[in-house]
Amino acid sequence: MRDATPPRTPLATPLSPAPPAPLVTAGAVLVTIGALYLGRDIFIAFALAILLGFLLAPMATRLRRWGLPRGVAVLFSVGLAFVVVAAITVIVGNELYVLATNIPDYQQTIRAKLAGIRESTGGSGVFERLSQMASLLGRELGAAPVAPGADDAVAVVIQPPPPQPLAVLENFAGPAIAAIASAGLVIVFLFFVLLEREDLRDRLIRLLGVGQVLRSTQALDEAGRRVSRYLVMQLIVNASYGVPIGIGLYLIGVPNALLWGLLAAVLRFIPYLGPFIAALFPITLAFAIDPGWGMLAWTVALFLVLEVVSNNVLEPLLYGSSTGISSLAIIMAAIFWATLWGPVGLLLATPLTVCIVVIGRYVPQLEFLGILLGNDPVLAPEQRFYQRLVAGNHEEAMEVAEDYLEDSTPIAFYQEVVLPALQMTENDHDVRLVDADLRRLVAERVERVLTDLDDDGLLAVKAEDPEADEPVADAAPRGRIVCLAGRTPLDAVAAGMLARWLSTEGRAAEAVAGFDPRAGSAGFGQPGAGDVVALCYLQARPQTYARYVGRRLRRLAPEVRILLVALNSVDDMEGMDRSGPGGPTDGVVLSLAAAVQQINAWSPAADAEQVRLPPAAAAS
Repeated sequence: MRDATPPRTPLATPLSPAPPAPLVTAGAVLVTIGALYLGRDIFIAFALAILLGFLLAPMATRLRRWGLPRGVAVLFSVGLAFVVVAAITVIVGNELYVLATNIPDYQQTIRAKLAGIRESTGGSGVFERLSQMASLLGRELGAAPVAPGADDAVAVVIQPPPPQPLAVLENFAGPAIAAIASAGLVIVFLFFVLLEREDLRDRLIRLLGVGQVLRSTQALDEAGRRVSRYLVMQLIVNASYGVPIGIGLYLIGVPNALLWGLLAAVLRFIPYLGPFIAALFPITLAFAIDPGWGMLAWTVALFLVLEVVSNNVLEPLLYGSSTGISSLAIIMAAIFWATLWGPVGLLLATPLTVCIVVIGRYVPQLEFLGILLGNDPVLAPEQRFYQRLVAGNHEEAMEVAEDYLEDSTPIAFYQEVVLPALQMTENDHDVRLVDADLRRLVAERVERVLTDLDDDGLLAVKAEDPEADEPVADAAPRGRIVCLAGRTPLDAVAAGMLARWLSTEGRAAEAVAGFDPRAGSAGFGQPGAGDVVALCYLQARPQTYARYVGRRLRRLAPEVRILLVALNSVDDMEGMDRSGPGGPTDGVVLSLAAAVQQINAWSPAADAEQVRLPPAAAAS
């Protein structure tokens, strides 16, 4: 008899838990920040091990492909990294010792230069007065109060006892032992990160959710790719910056050039502030050792030239793509991690923030982090255009339009930016978020933008024939083309936009803001045979209005062809054309592209010459 085995639940079937409330998410973030601060000694070592793991993982993988066991490959990679770091530490320590030995020799030069500055200011200038005031203030603050009758008092000087050997050993050995312990912890973490890399990845995927294997894998892959690329490219950029600094300082004659080159390469990992800190030390040293000003000038020029070349040539060439973090977010991250973890936090700020941004893109509960810290556009062009229109900011609306037209055509601008903005306005009006006055203002602002773009020649581009999904009718004799607005100012803008589109194809079309169906004429002259009238509506359900206007036009001119252009319809418009019983129009289209194609089919451009008329302004 076989043992009964309970059925296993497939991995992809677990239901995702309900998203936590915002207060729960905020509480979790605060608890995480507190844990990172309280356990900073351990978390700093682990973060450094993770970053070094990104750099050493390709080497360990290559050694494994060559046949070495996993443990040997990891041990060799970690050992090589340790040797490199130890060699750099010895070199830096030796350079610092030489620098400390020579500092007393520079004091005379500094005094001479300060005296020269004092003499150059005439002895009674701002520099001299500030020096005298500082000296007087220092004497006044340092003087002890004198009691009455204490002129003959004997000064007593209390000297501290000589330091004991154990106290000296404790003062020097304590920090050294702490640094060695931190380095050892990093090495241990690094060894196990490389040795158990696949297991760590699986555990992170399980932590993010069994039912989210795809998204978790994508998040980890993107984070690893971005961080690895950042570290490798930053290492190349820093080396390309530090080596010329060291060589240039050596040729200029600044002592300890090797130290300053290494310092410049390392400090460049710190965003924005690193290069300035790296330049401060050799510039100060050049001021101290050279009796003249030539060494100082050459040192400053060296840093300025290399900084310009690095920022404008090397970084764009090597990075190719950014880390996905905005400039403001880099500064905020540097301040945050420096406050949390001190100087090491400055070094870790950018890669840690890259990981946070990537996680925010794939974890819905942390999406706000990706929005706040990332550099991807958070609003589509049509949303930005609509926001600028609602805010009444004409200059920024023009900027959005001009930026879009740089890489696209006026036709695409009409369909993908202006029309969606008009649709959002009408939809917000339907749910009472936008009143009639604001809707009118938006229509006027859109028309102003289109007029300014037309005056600048940005809309007078020959466009390709648009494609449409709706069927095309047989050609008919050519007549006038009238783009007739529906009921609202937004309809008038849509009609004017359709007329502009037709004008880019060499067609003369009139844009009419509307007419009174009760009048005895159409309001744009008597329609005749071969004329095409396009009724433009942005309402969600324009059937009632379009049916009334269509029937009125049909009674005025039975030969006219009427096209219903429903640009924001939520219905299928069934029965609105002549295919249905009593249909008031000859055709129905749901886009500007389909309208242009249908009009060209009904009124071919090769027939007779037309008089070109400019589109009419939108009605207020």
